[in-house]
Amino acid sequence: MKNTFFSLIVLTLALTACKAPPSNSNNQEAVRPPVREVAKQPTQVASESSYTQYKDGVIGNGEESVLFFHATWCPACKANNEKLNAWYGSDSFGRSVYKIDFDTATDLRSQFGVTGQDTFILIDGNGNEVDRARFPSESVLRDLLG
Repeated sequence: MKNTFFSLIVLTLALTACKAPPSNSNNQEAVRPPVREVAKQPTQVASESSYTQYKDGVIGNGEESVLFFHATWCPACKANNEKLNAWYGSDSFGRSVYKIDFDTATDLRSQFGVTGQDTFILIDGNGNEVDRARFPSESVLRDLLG
């Protein structure tokens, strides 16, 4: 009796799982819109370098860039943030800097092996690390900016 009941349940589940989609009132199959795959495009880089928040697509976008791992509670990060805001407001640099929240960007920290805040990483156009500075002096920071 148990085997018969079990077989009946399995058969019912198999039949209901394989149901055809419902048809519309004209006895035609329901028309579903085609699924479009959206190609992930790299972030377009402005012709002029900038200091902005990090966004997906920066790594490997064909441009040398600097990743700035900062923390809001870090005094050195705050000082470098002020410098970058002032410099990019008045001077021209060859590379853009992307500000990354050290506390929340665990995947990026892991990807680049970042273990502390106020870390700057220069990456090439393919996203490979070229240079790194932690708690950089003003001259080292300016050199990273190109």
